[in-house]
Amino acid sequence: MRHAKHISTLLLLTAWLPAVAQQIIQPRSPLLQTFVEEEFSGSGLSSVHHNIRPFVQHAQFELANEDFLRSMVRKSDMRPNRLRDGHFFEYRKKWFGVRLNPIYHSVIGYGSRSGLITDLFGGLRGDVMLTPKLTGSFSFKGGAFRAPAHVEDYMDEWGVRPGYGDMQRRGELSTFFLPTGSISYSPSEHFNVQAGHDRLFIGNGYRSLLLSDNAPPYSFLKLDTRFWKVRYVNIFANFKDIRPGAASRDKLGTFHYLSLNVGKRFTVGLFESIIWQARDSSGTRGFEANYINPIIFYRPVEMSLRSPDNVILGLDVRFRIGKNHHLYAQLLLDEMKFSEMFSSLSGDTSKPTGWWGNKQGFQVGLKGWSPFGLKNLYYQTEFNWVRPFTYTHYAVEQNFGHYNQPLAHPMGANFMESVSLLRYRRGSWMLEAKFIYSNFGLDTGGVSYGQNIYRSYGDRQAEYGNTMVQGLDTKAFLFQFRAEYVVNPFWDLRIMAGLSSRSESSAIHRKDDLYVFFGISTDLTRPFDDF
Repeated sequence: MRHAKHISTLLLLTAWLPAVAQQIIQPRSPLLQTFVEEEFSGSGLSSVHHNIRPFVQHAQFELANEDFLRSMVRKSDMRPNRLRDGHFFEYRKKWFGVRLNPIYHSVIGYGSRSGLITDLFGGLRGDVMLTPKLTGSFSFKGGAFRAPAHVEDYMDEWGVRPGYGDMQRRGELSTFFLPTGSISYSPSEHFNVQAGHDRLFIGNGYRSLLLSDNAPPYSFLKLDTRFWKVRYVNIFANFKDIRPGAASRDKLGTFHYLSLNVGKRFTVGLFESIIWQARDSSGTRGFEANYINPIIFYRPVEMSLRSPDNVILGLDVRFRIGKNHHLYAQLLLDEMKFSEMFSSLSGDTSKPTGWWGNKQGFQVGLKGWSPFGLKNLYYQTEFNWVRPFTYTHYAVEQNFGHYNQPLAHPMGANFMESVSLLRYRRGSWMLEAKFIYSNFGLDTGGVSYGQNIYRSYGDRQAEYGNTMVQGLDTKAFLFQFRAEYVVNPFWDLRIMAGLSSRSESSAIHRKDDLYVFFGISTDLTRPFDDF
């Protein structure tokens, strides 16, 4: 435990360095980032491993990004206007550089169920280059808000704001403060080490079943090795279990991701993770040195140690079709017995089916730019499917979660979901239409049916007979439309307006909400209300 504390402290300290940053492309709003990625794809680099976000910087990617941003600035004979075509503060001299931009977010809305919706916060973000090999970024923001009704329901149940973490109730409003940052060192073009306090995302989809940016930031150390057509990433992270009524506990996670480019069009990645407690029941377990080994698979090690830790394996693939279209998929294996998985195909009607330990999931999707020759149009559609009890553990402290939120899909488990969206850009205008349908089974009668990953799988009702969306069969429809006008793409300063409709129903309840919103923002964080 002493070693675990030292490592956790080191990771936390790196997140608070004043010149924290990462050698990545400057992040953008979800809409704007889509078309930055299109420039990247069009540069002929779309076969490069870029399915781990934030993206690791690539020289041509950075050039494509800068060219794209400047293309959005209207040309004139006037002198440059800092509110329109540049960073708020930028200083460069040889190998040293600093960029600073303000964070300002002011949105107001009204909903049929939500009532008044407000979101007001401010802060600062920046990027620093200390040497050509040592760079970093930081951001901090805080403010007050009143979220849409379904988000408020989540906050009432779990005591956290989705995607943000800690918040404090102040009457009708809630307040929060969120710092993030990291430092990045690249001793060579083949190796990068990054440490900080932020979110990570592995995958090519709108969602990820392996590791998503759905949960609040956490402290991490990431080792990124590239050679030939191979990319190998090791992540060591510190998570927290803060369930209501339970003592707050640290837990540790280690992730491996091995990616191989097969030709110019196909990329395949192998994923594995393990979550374990920093303290066990005896309080003396300490840091598990076996999990530091960067080249092992955890399942054999776990078995050899007779370990109760939570292991997840995964497969991540992408195939490029033509120039700008990508077919992608993920396969998740939390636990698997072939004899149980395919028992229904054996023809033996006397053998029970639906074993609770069949904990798997998959994702399949298609995305691309300029379909049918329609310039500046982006589309994406995907399907996610996760069986009951996936990501759970007998000891809830070792589930695949952080700060009362799943580390993968926001729905947890025991669900199927369809996501479709269109994004269109014309000059400085950005439009997005999004439709999400989900079908999931909620717990009833104090019994866990496998959707809530913060329930022990020991609370299940039966060993067999478990089926998809068992429990209280619930359906949710979410439609969102938003329009943004980009005033300054360097600040990410934009004016926005939109409409959202959400309907959730089951045999015993129905919740409908239609709300509109508008505002102005320079915040880079995507909304976390799409569940």
